[in-house]
Amino acid sequence: MSQDRWETLRLRAGVSVVRTAAGTHLVGLPDHEPVTAQEVVVVRALAAAEQRADALAPSTAPLLARLRREGWLRVTAHGPGGPVHTLDPRQRPDRPEPDGVPPGLRLSRFTSIVAAPDGGLRVTSPRAWAEVLVREPATAAVLAHPATERPAPGVDAAAWQRLRRDLCWAGLAVAGDEDHDFHVRQWSPVDLEFHRRSRGIGVGQRYGATYWGRAYAPPPPARPSAHRPVVALPRPDLERLRRDDPTLTAVLEARRSAREHHDGRPITLDQLGEFLFRCARTVLVGDLDGVELRARPYPSGGGLHELEVYVVADRVAGLAAGTYHYDGHDHALGLVRPPDGASRQLLHAARDSAGAERTPQALLVVTARFGRLMWKYEGLAYALALKNLGVLVQTMYLAATAMGLGGCALGAGAPHAFTHLTGVDPLVEDVVGEFTLGTVAQSPR
Repeated sequence: MSQDRWETLRLRAGVSVVRTAAGTHLVGLPDHEPVTAQEVVVVRALAAAEQRADALAPSTAPLLARLRREGWLRVTAHGPGGPVHTLDPRQRPDRPEPDGVPPGLRLSRFTSIVAAPDGGLRVTSPRAWAEVLVREPATAAVLAHPATERPAPGVDAAAWQRLRRDLCWAGLAVAGDEDHDFHVRQWSPVDLEFHRRSRGIGVGQRYGATYWGRAYAPPPPARPSAHRPVVALPRPDLERLRRDDPTLTAVLEARRSAREHHDGRPITLDQLGEFLFRCARTVLVGDLDGVELRARPYPSGGGLHELEVYVVADRVAGLAAGTYHYDGHDHALGLVRPPDGASRQLLHAARDSAGAERTPQALLVVTARFGRLMWKYEGLAYALALKNLGVLVQTMYLAATAMGLGGCALGAGAPHAFTHLTGVDPLVEDVVGEFTLGTVAQSPR
């Protein structure tokens, strides 16, 4: 490289230098790379801070070439004006380093460009083995036209070509039809990114129970603010249920989605109360390291139970129509709002989503108080909320079937109507699922 173009090198994020009886290794799960005793000094220097490549001893060239080829190094290209871009690996490369750039290069449809916290543009893709951080504004124009071989006047041509090559090598830019195979075409960019990130795929990504929110705010309480007035719900006899309920196998085999309800026989307040008691009551409350935990009949990640249940009552015998919040601590319903346009919109959206002829007798709107999970978890919090929703919905199905009621989980609803109805910021609490409940129709579909 010329004197005004040079590189700095550093071990990629999440890599450790581990010494065992078998020798010293670079470890970045699931990858590992043995290093000799002579190479350890250089590797530790690369782990501690960025190193200028041309300042390292010539004898390190074979090691650096190997680490670069295997994706262990975070490489930053510098030009006359400073850093141009960084190739930032997340795993071993899944392709050899290209000699040139193929014609017709374009960004992959899976590639996204976001602002980096420390400046510049971060180019990412769930299909790429590395990310690219573009730091120089003039060279960033290549992201709009990767096929352009010659940059505009005043833009360094070598930096332009280097960025094109690194985008291609990383898998962020492609030539040809990347959707030729159906197993690629079937994925949307959003779904694939969500899948990979929520599974912790990506070296250096902060993931898991990091309790990162502790530095910014106290943990959200287990119990949300109460709604008034309150409708007390009857408590079922659990001993009778244990004795008289159908078996688990019988319930599993009989479970069906019931989209229509019996017009002449609405669900009763007693039945609604028993259903909520069996599915979503708070069994006990505890504390761990200053975080309030609670237990319900269904499991929840970390014992945090971020899900809340709202009842939009349309035709419930013994209960005035309106929207209520279920308080699982006191086993009661708190009135959120009497019937209005927003609650009708929720009911109509539920009818349309179920493909039913009438609105449900009762619509259960399940929300997530996101802070309960996101205060503790990074990378998987929203995926965890959806998993918790899944076990709650299955619990609802089994309870409805055991009680002889008709239930149906919905794939869509009217979350904006819920936000209008409650006035809650959707970044704080929002709808993640809906479940209709009522008596079984005379001629169920």
